[in-house]
Amino acid sequence: MKKRIVIVDDHVSIRDMLVWILMQETGYEVIGEAGSGIEAIKVCGICQPDLLILDLVLPCISGIEVLRRVRRELPRTRVLIYSGTCNGAVMKEALRERPHGYVGKLEGLKILKRAISTVAQGGNYFSTEASQLLSETMAMRPHDTDLSRREREVLQLIAEGRSSKQISGLLDVALKTVENHRANLMAKLDMHDVASLTRYAARNGMVALE
Repeated sequence: MKKRIVIVDDHVSIRDMLVWILMQETGYEVIGEAGSGIEAIKVCGICQPDLLILDLVLPCISGIEVLRRVRRELPRTRVLIYSGTCNGAVMKEALRERPHGYVGKLEGLKILKRAISTVAQGGNYFSTEASQLLSETMAMRPHDTDLSRREREVLQLIAEGRSSKQISGLLDVALKTVENHRANLMAKLDMHDVASLTRYAARNGMVALE
């Protein structure tokens, strides 16, 4: 039986490359794609794939938050992180959420294909750099432990430059609820302007600063 795969990356060219690679093999079927965190959660919920290939830096909801949700809500879905981030703190935070594999985009295709095969078949595969960081995550506490899931989502959208009205529409919540989350974020993080929240979000891998 073919392994059913969902690919999540905000770059269409990366998704196309992964689809092409998987088409060369007989044991895989790509059943869904997504270019943002919100789309990723919807697609995974509908398709319930055997394997999710996931980037970390995504618009709307970060790859780390997608990973948290999938690991909690779809325990049978195996997750391979395929990311180009060089931010060690972001990598550690992702590894702390227990993906089944992690490969950087600077690695060769041979390593990527080996990782896909290993994780799809029930094993774990981590690149050399990820393996070195893995042991350091065991005693690590996340920077945003006190933030709720919704607060993390609102934080990322604020950092992406979205207005409260836009956030309300994207998350399908009341405008007043968004404003309450914004106020709670500033109080919990002791940050009182959008620039500070944006820098915090960037440090934690939610957004990429130009």
